[in-house]
Amino acid sequence: MEAEGFGELLQQAEQLAAETEAVSELPHVERNLQEIQQAGERLRSRTLTRTSQDAADVKASILLGSRGLDIFHISQRLESLSAATTFEPLEPVKDTDIQGFLKNERDNALLSAIEESRRRTFLLAEEYHRESMLVQWEQVKQRVLHTLLGAGEDALDFSQDIEPSFVSDAGVPGRSALDSVEVAYGRQIYVFNEKIVNGHVQPNLGDLCASVADSLDDKNVSDMWLMVKQMTDVLLVPAKDTLKSRTALDMQMAFVTQALQFLQNSYKNYTMVTVFGNLHQAQLGGVPGTYQLVRSFLNIKLPGPLPGMQDGEVEGHPVWALIYYCLRCGDLGAAMQVVNRAQHQLGDFKTWFQEYMNSPDRRLAPATENKLRLHYRRVLRNCADPYKRAVYCLIGKCDIADNHGEVADKTEDYLWLKLNQVCFDDDGSSAPQDRLTLAQLQKQLLEDYGEFRTLQDT
Repeated sequence: MEAEGFGELLQQAEQLAAETEAVSELPHVERNLQEIQQAGERLRSRTLTRTSQDAADVKASILLGSRGLDIFHISQRLESLSAATTFEPLEPVKDTDIQGFLKNERDNALLSAIEESRRRTFLLAEEYHRESMLVQWEQVKQRVLHTLLGAGEDALDFSQDIEPSFVSDAGVPGRSALDSVEVAYGRQIYVFNEKIVNGHVQPNLGDLCASVADSLDDKNVSDMWLMVKQMTDVLLVPAKDTLKSRTALDMQMAFVTQALQFLQNSYKNYTMVTVFGNLHQAQLGGVPGTYQLVRSFLNIKLPGPLPGMQDGEVEGHPVWALIYYCLRCGDLGAAMQVVNRAQHQLGDFKTWFQEYMNSPDRRLAPATENKLRLHYRRVLRNCADPYKRAVYCLIGKCDIADNHGEVADKTEDYLWLKLNQVCFDDDGSSAPQDRLTLAQLQKQLLEDYGEFRTLQDT
């Protein structure tokens, strides 16, 4: 049987070979044993791939079937779905196709509702997330503030000793890492925030911090907070544009006025300390007031006659020095008292000074200002009396290039003199050398003499 089978197979092969040789159009392919083996391996690998895929499908069917799912129907439903056309823009239909038009409008309405719902959902989620973050942040702030408070509201020690830190291994557990000074300031900020949150009248944060500085017995810190209180004592008007509000003319004039008052009060305090520290040399007496204080101060500062002083003396002191230091202390009435005593030697200055005193913005009328500036340029520009030149430049707001280093030898004196020369109105009557704006003064202090100049030099 086997011999007959092989013989029959051999006969069929010879017949096939004869038929193949008879067809001349087909090329004759000859393969050796190695090529036949490689071809067989390729066919076998293809069969195994299909078999493995079929095996995976069988395993998936068994798994899903054990859960009661019909894999055949699920496959048919998935193949019937078309994700490409689900959310694609609907194509317009012809006007005559009423059914298509209505279907299109219905689908558009559904898609619009879905999109609007999705958008509102995202917005609500973002809003809830933001509110949650704010609540968590408020809780963290409360924990930090309670940590700063320590044992009690009145248990404050303003000594300079550094308190142990909770991050130190040797520190007391639960104590703040801040020192006693920082804790004191932190308490004042806590009190400030508590009053605002509880709806009470908003306290002055500068006063709260100044009270801490007074308890520390540090004069420099106390003076700093005194300056902050003075400069922040400006009427704030609610405005939508903060930058525009801060650069407004009224706001800038208010800041300059506050700065001048602080510099004048500070110098008057310095004068009083100097006089009461040298009572024997000062020879303080007479009616209490700024005039007698300045006269006693000059007994210490200018004990002897100075060369170049003009227009006589009042009670043994140069008249222009008395006027200058009365103005430096911010007392125009005391300066007018000196002017009245020496009015016969001062010419038209008394009239000009009276107008300056009565002006609400401390500015002469344009005509009077031009007369004073003309008199200064013709007579006083090269005057040997530095106090007279300084007073004229201050009253007439002229010759801004002169720094008056003979009398304004301190930074505070220079600032006071230049702030008095600042002009806010631009009437066009002032020459460039007689007009100093606040922006120009700020540029001088910051760029010409301040940090920028220091950085450039280094």
